[in-house]
Amino acid sequence: MPVVQFHLVRDRYPKEAIHALLDDVTEFYAGTLYPEAERPPVERVRAFVNLVEPDMWATGGRLVSEGGPDSPYFTCLVLTGRSIEQHHALIEGFTGRIVKHLGCEKDRVRGQVVPIEPDNWGIAGVPAAVARRAEIEARANS
Repeated sequence: MPVVQFHLVRDRYPKEAIHALLDDVTEFYAGTLYPEAERPPVERVRAFVNLVEPDMWATGGRLVSEGGPDSPYFTCLVLTGRSIEQHHALIEGFTGRIVKHLGCEKDRVRGQVVPIEPDNWGIAGVPAAVARRAEIEARANS
């Protein structure tokens, strides 16, 4: 279920830097949510970038195209039941990786962790509450 989306201003970052970010966050995301012994294949992780035109992005009331500061934003989704420590680790880790790969200022990065109820997330047309029942129950019991 791990899904992360990065919102970035178009043409601000080299494509290679964006690719490095996407590669780096895949292993990080899986490692943060699952202990090594329980880690699912990284094929479950979805990471993608939404590029926004500079004249369609404003930070602090100023369009980036008119000199407003760039301000990367991320959203990551997790099934409910994850610990607050995991939420905090995701926020810190995604922020750090954005700074590392894109070279932006840390104080400009914003992001959020969005918990999703397993009945509201689909995996191959089946609610996660059904498809991942054993994993969800084991997490709740630990």
